[in-house]
Amino acid sequence: SLIRKLFNMPFKASIIISFYNKFDWLKLVLKALERQTEKQFEVIIADDGSKESVVGAIHEYIQTSSLSIQHLWHPDTGFLKTTMLNKAIVASKSEYLIFIDGDCVPHKNFIEDH
Repeated sequence: SLIRKLFNMPFKASIIISFYNKFDWLKLVLKALERQTEKQFEVIIADDGSKESVVGAIHEYIQTSSLSIQHLWHPDTGFLKTTMLNKAIVASKSEYLIFIDGDCVPHKNFIEDH
């Protein structure tokens, strides 16, 4: 679109995943995103203060994934999900935002259907 060209936005969509500590679930979500029919998207994990071991597991996953993934994190100082979602919006590189939770496994045409 014109906005994507004007602002040099390389992706058609940003998938913003709200997340906290449940890496096994997040891994299922990411695996499903790797199988999407539409490939021109980025993933932003909006992490509301997961434990250090979980953060490490996410970073290991990012190293081997075919997806373009940003992991945004802040310390756990209470339920600040919306703060992290706002940070993810600012960090996005597309004009189209799709929000999902870290336990919602999308079907293979999820992004294309949007």
